[in-house]
Amino acid sequence: MSKYDKQDRGNLSAYEEYFAGMDKSMQQKIALTTAHFPSHGKIADMGSGSGSGTFDLAKLYENLTLVGVDINPVTVEYSRNHYKLLNLSFETGDIADNVFPQESLDGILDSSVLHHVTSFNGFDVKQINRTISNQVAQLKQGGVLIIRDFVVPDEAEKLIYLDLPNNDGKEKGEIPELSTAALFEVFARNFRSSLNLDSGVHFEKADCPRENFLRFKVTLRTAAEFVLRKDYRDHWEPELLEEYTYCSQTDFEYLFKIHGLRIVVSMPLWNPWIVSNRFAGKFYLSDLEGNHVHFPPTNYLIVGEKIKQTEGNQILECGNADEEPNFLKLKAYRHKETNQVFELAERPNQTFDLLPWFEDSDGQLFVLAKKDFPRPIVNAQRQEKHLNRANYSGYLTEPITAIVKSEENYPQMNTDEHGFLENSASLRLCGEILRERANLAENEILSISKPTFCFPSPGGVDEQVQSFLVQIKPWEREPFEIENYSPFTSAGVVRELDALQVLRAAHVGGMFDARLETNIYRLLRELKRSAGSWIGAEIEPISQRLNIQIEKDFDLEKREVFEPCELKENKFLQLERAEFIEYDSTGDHLKRAEFEYVIPKNLSKNTVTAIPFFKADNEIFVGIEYRDLPAVQRFTGNSNLACVPAWRLPKTVSHKFDIEPFLQEKFANDFNVSINKLWELGGSFFTSAGITPEIIYPMAVELKAESLDETDLKFFNLKTLLEKIGQIQDAHLLISLNRLAHALGI
Repeated sequence: MSKYDKQDRGNLSAYEEYFAGMDKSMQQKIALTTAHFPSHGKIADMGSGSGSGTFDLAKLYENLTLVGVDINPVTVEYSRNHYKLLNLSFETGDIADNVFPQESLDGILDSSVLHHVTSFNGFDVKQINRTISNQVAQLKQGGVLIIRDFVVPDEAEKLIYLDLPNNDGKEKGEIPELSTAALFEVFARNFRSSLNLDSGVHFEKADCPRENFLRFKVTLRTAAEFVLRKDYRDHWEPELLEEYTYCSQTDFEYLFKIHGLRIVVSMPLWNPWIVSNRFAGKFYLSDLEGNHVHFPPTNYLIVGEKIKQTEGNQILECGNADEEPNFLKLKAYRHKETNQVFELAERPNQTFDLLPWFEDSDGQLFVLAKKDFPRPIVNAQRQEKHLNRANYSGYLTEPITAIVKSEENYPQMNTDEHGFLENSASLRLCGEILRERANLAENEILSISKPTFCFPSPGGVDEQVQSFLVQIKPWEREPFEIENYSPFTSAGVVRELDALQVLRAAHVGGMFDARLETNIYRLLRELKRSAGSWIGAEIEPISQRLNIQIEKDFDLEKREVFEPCELKENKFLQLERAEFIEYDSTGDHLKRAEFEYVIPKNLSKNTVTAIPFFKADNEIFVGIEYRDLPAVQRFTGNSNLACVPAWRLPKTVSHKFDIEPFLQEKFANDFNVSINKLWELGGSFFTSAGITPEIIYPMAVELKAESLDETDLKFFNLKTLLEKIGQIQDAHLLISLNRLAHALGI
């Protein structure tokens, strides 16, 4: 027996058990990072410390070779003695230097470690430039660098008021005994950083309107440095030696760009647990006029991929095109009963999604997806910031997708008695797409499922997507570049992804294609497989009394309430035709292309969805809204659609923390119900990146059951909805149901 056998956890169920046993911070670290790493290759975990985190990564991903790197030889020796796996090793080295040969690594992870590089080098921020330069040199082409650390908040030097409690401890004494306000004064005296090398940080005291609080006038950056460490009292002295906020989001993005990294995603993070347990009610921020100031980010994530200098680094909108839109058409439909006119952006052709999948010998589930496919429209209207302050390069990971040009080219998909496509022209046509877009030969395709249908943005776009699950033989090849059918330098590569890791990345905002996620949930249901651990915000509803009628049937009443009419004036939607430029890492232009897209005329590109629910009798009941929409009627002959409540947000809602008061008001006014509590339901996502920059922010909303007597919402048992999920065609509702059930362990 091998000495490592006693650590072997065997099959996938054990893998999941091991993952579920981790603490939330490690789960989130894994979810944010590993979905972006290749399934095979050599990964360096820089600043590995005790080695436990590196061990966890190696334990979960046996096809990856993990090397933990730490500057302390004592720590490295400890790691070697305590954590032993065939795919795991530890090396002594300075992560800012060249620890490995050039172009020898497939991935590098810097998790909560780069602030050590500056802090213990005289707070020299230039050390980050040197570190990133050396680390990029050690990456292979296509290799991935991931940094997860702290970040300088926006408007960092703005003066604000920081209100801290003075009744939660002593005014004087040892660090663990002090009140938060008293601790701040210790911090202000002793903290050093790149901005104050020789003296403490400046602050002024002011009158505080809150009872049992003291008010300090400081910069937002100073406030962030304090609130991010105020709970580390047992390790106060070593933590005080470190400057957390050493680079801004703009700084990180610039460094990635000049070193030839294409940014997959760059986003501040607000850890839900920290916000709920260490921020909310524990301190208050306001500007000098008394307006509320949002909490600073708890962390930051940036993911970059090493590309050739001749490849595109970023795709940006550069202004309106000379020609008017001619591909998209804006049509109008009148509601026969109310006379309300609905606007609809129409385009020719139909969208097909195909999700090839396979299992390895250990039962681990993988899917094939397009990586780095250019989707410039996600960067349209960049002057309007995303609520979560995320930035994207314009290249996404998504399913294998094709645009169907006519019914003649793609006839009706006929299925056999088991719901699978017949071995006919229909099967061959799906095979053609897979051969052209995924380089899959006919003998590699084992089966193709019956299609499901969804409307990605049913309120304004007449797009219905047909999706197919495709079982293939185990994939045993490197990621490969697909034929370039885009107007840019490349159409990306096809690569394998761990299916459960894609879901986890979506939970925490690290993966953002809705249709890829929806298809994976469908695949897991059809295989009767667990979706694994939920690692988004923990949703913990209270038990309430059931005092309303629960719907038993999910059959949609058939209605056709719309008729075409003349569009005299577009009041809701607006079509745009703009030029997009693909830049290389030096800022030179590579390619130009014009694209058309649709946006709201007066509202923002941000949409919030909010799935209402409550718990009673140990069951979960979900509220559904029924809406009549012309896009649905055009495709199905029935205007009636079961939806999750959703709103296009006004431009005054400019930050993720503005969503809660907006929803409190909307649920009261639109549905006559009261909210008990809200949670973020995983990360934001794009539903139809080929036609609109609309981005969705999903929420779970616990209603007060006592307020439901006079609402138009129809309530179903969540389990009933999951049983009928194949009938649901609202993409927003599909995501919300899947995530809510996952979060609640149903």
